[in-house]
Amino acid sequence: MDPQRASEQLTAIRELMERPVKYSTQSGLSGIIAGLAALGGCFADFYVSKTWPPEQAIPINIFVWAGVLAVAFGGAVILTRLRERRQGMPFWSNVKKRILRTILPPFIAGAGMTAAIVYREVVYPHGPNMWGMIPAVWMLFYGVALWQIGEFGVRELRWLATAFLAAGLVCAADFHTCPYLTMGVTFGGFHLAYGTVVCMRYGG
Repeated sequence: MDPQRASEQLTAIRELMERPVKYSTQSGLSGIIAGLAALGGCFADFYVSKTWPPEQAIPINIFVWAGVLAVAFGGAVILTRLRERRQGMPFWSNVKKRILRTILPPFIAGAGMTAAIVYREVVYPHGPNMWGMIPAVWMLFYGVALWQIGEFGVRELRWLATAFLAAGLVCAADFHTCPYLTMGVTFGGFHLAYGTVVCMRYGG
C-alpha cells in the first residue's frame, strides 16, 4: 500500500475513534462557570461605567471582559482536560487542532469589530453612538464559533449557537436596548441553561 495513503487512512481511523468520545468529555460545569463569569462582568461593567468617566471606564472595562473571557475559557479547558484524563485521552489531538482552526476566525473578527467600534467612539465621540452594537457583535460571532464547534461537540452546542445568533440579530436590529440586560440574559442566562442541561445529560 502507498505510504501516503496508509497514513491518510490511519488519520481517518483515529478521527473516527475520537469523535464518539466528544459527548463524554464535554463539561457542563464549564458552561455554568462561563455564565456566572458573564453575570459578574455585567455587574462590574455597570459599576465601573457609573463610577468613572468614560476615558477611565473604557480601559477598565476592557480588562473586566478580558478577565471574563479568561475565566470562561480557562474553566472549559481545565474541566474538559480533567474528563479527558479520566478516559486516558491525550491533551492535543487532530480534533482539537480542527476546533482551533475553526473558532479562530470568528473570534478574531469579533475582537476586530469590537476594537473598531471602541476606536470610532473614542476618536469621534460626537458621531453616532455605536456602543450598543458591541453586545450584538459578540453574540453573532460567538454564535458562529459555537455552531462550528457543534460539529465536534454535543448537540446542545448547536442549540446554544442558534440562541446566540437569534439574540444577536434581534439586538442588532434594536441596539439601544440595555446592554447589561442583553448580556446578562445571553452570555449569563444562556450559558447557565446550557451548562445545567449538559450536566444533567452527560455529567459535570
